[in-house]
Amino acid sequence: MSDDKFERVQKNRFYILGDKLGDIIILSLLWLVCSLPVITIGASSSALYFAVHKRFYDKSETPARDFWRSFKQNLGLGILLWLALLLYGLIAGFNIYVAIKGWNGITLPSWYAPIAGILSLPFLCTLPYTFPYLARFKNTFKNTLFHSFTFSTMYPGHTFLMWIYILVSLALMIVFFPSLLFLPFTCAYLCWRVTQKDFSYALLMRDKREHPERYADEEKEDSETDDEDDFEDEDEDGSDEEDLEDDDEEDPEEEDLEEDDVNTDKDGLEAENP
Repeated sequence: MSDDKFERVQKNRFYILGDKLGDIIILSLLWLVCSLPVITIGASSSALYFAVHKRFYDKSETPARDFWRSFKQNLGLGILLWLALLLYGLIAGFNIYVAIKGWNGITLPSWYAPIAGILSLPFLCTLPYTFPYLARFKNTFKNTLFHSFTFSTMYPGHTFLMWIYILVSLALMIVFFPSLLFLPFTCAYLCWRVTQKDFSYALLMRDKREHPERYADEEKEDSETDDEDDFEDEDEDGSDEEDLEDDDEEDPEEEDLEEDDVNTDKDGLEAENP
């Protein structure tokens, strides 16, 4: 087949659709196979997220290679993070069960049930962000959990949304087994759409803090624009009253990403540069 004919085939809608469906099935099966040992679910989920990121953000055409590359690099830390979260989740779940149902004839006071629910929050808040974070950034075990929890508390709506994606996907995979061919990829893609915005904004804030000179011109232009708007408003109102509005609150993300705990982009697993 000549190069011109091959290019026309590649641009065909059916070829493009088949190519995307192939990536969805391949990555879903890779996630399933690598998750079978159970203890590797964390590393497998991180690799799936990274492959999705490379596929849609960097337009990578080697999703299987990207998956294996991330899986091998994050295997050790992914196993530790998953086992820690799984153990905490099991203990928190058992604690809630005992608080509600009791254990061996022992009934706990009614006021303990809300406390048991509160104790489960670290697990519920940390899990959705942990493995997407692991796929994108290089950090220690402690800092990965800390920053994942921080992102979750900053964006509780995103955390809740990702839990819906995860739980619905798990339920459908259990009820409808063939969905294993596409639901792992679909869930990872939906979570990627959510975390991509959060991570990109955090990277931008970090870059602005570390390299303010790069954004000096932008801030100057914004300041001049605000001054012009204020001047126009004063002319329209016919008065020179000072603006009594409160200053904008400082972005909490700038406080939480201190220099000592700043995330560093993975070697070979580079996040996008803002």
